[in-house]
Amino acid sequence: PLDLTLLHTLLAVPDHEDGRELVSVAREVSATLPQLVISVAAREGVPLGSGSTDELARARTRAARYEQWRAAVAEAAPHGRVVKGPSLAARYPQDVVRPVGDLDLVLPDEAELWAAARTLTAGHDAEPYELTLVTDPQGALHVLLTVAWPSPDPLLEQELRVELSTAAFYGDLGALPLRPALPARQGLADLLSVVEERVQRPFHAKDAVDVLMLLHTGELADTGAVTDTLDAFRLTPEAHELLTLVHAAAPHPTLEALVSRTGPLAEDENRRRAATGARPEPAGVPERLASGFPVWGMLLDTGTGRCPTDRLRLDPGPSGTLAHTPVGSFLLVAGELVDPAEHAAAAASLASLDAGTHA
Repeated sequence: PLDLTLLHTLLAVPDHEDGRELVSVAREVSATLPQLVISVAAREGVPLGSGSTDELARARTRAARYEQWRAAVAEAAPHGRVVKGPSLAARYPQDVVRPVGDLDLVLPDEAELWAAARTLTAGHDAEPYELTLVTDPQGALHVLLTVAWPSPDPLLEQELRVELSTAAFYGDLGALPLRPALPARQGLADLLSVVEERVQRPFHAKDAVDVLMLLHTGELADTGAVTDTLDAFRLTPEAHELLTLVHAAAPHPTLEALVSRTGPLAEDENRRRAATGARPEPAGVPERLASGFPVWGMLLDTGTGRCPTDRLRLDPGPSGTLAHTPVGSFLLVAGELVDPAEHAAAAASLASLDAGTHA
């Protein structure tokens, strides 16, 4: 059961400690994890004060705004799929809040991605926030665009963000390559998305609860299909780690079977990754794109009309490579530090392009 006892176990908080300590430890793990703890406490009848009541209200308001934007995107890009977020939240008890961060949407191609982006920027006042471009092992270009809105409470909450991507799993772009597709079953897509988080950070209590909710709704019952999918997407080492963690906290025969099945496959995958070895990482934008390494876009302006409405256009030049998209133009860069002169030259190149267009 999803209760305070389970959360004490997952957060390694002794049973004799009260709810305040549980919330405090949760906040050290993740800024949004207290939302889960507080909502479970409220479900068990723990009285809430103004602070915890407000925290839940803000989380629910945030989730409602994401649902509004998801519905708007669904009209413009009908083949987009939600992963994690609202999809997993729907499996939680109705009165429990799954921590709300951002909204992740996977689109089948650039046309639908830019349709979704235009809907959110032109129709819902989002601003382009981050752009990442990377080619997959087959040489196809993939786009990851984040659009954002200002935080409703900047001292307490991060900005609201929707991530739009033509690829589902980016891996580490080294031994674990980009894998663009999602499995057809939504439960498996959500499980893989949770497991892939391990590439970015350690697992924590929310990931374990996500797995338990998938278990509770029967999504993991076919252990053979689950294992085969994890293996096909090369995520057995991460899955074995997470499933072992969850089974230790909440033992279950299905979890035991999955831990047993993924163990040998995880060893095989780790050997496969070790044999791949490190690849030399090019410094230049064109070379990185050609080699399957990511490049990032620094927003120059939100002007439109410099490219088709359904795809971006790359514009290599002496001042750097520009990416003109249906929601704005970006200077593509290979790292965090950008020469101010390069940025100024790119802005001048953009102004020159616009002057020539309107001449």
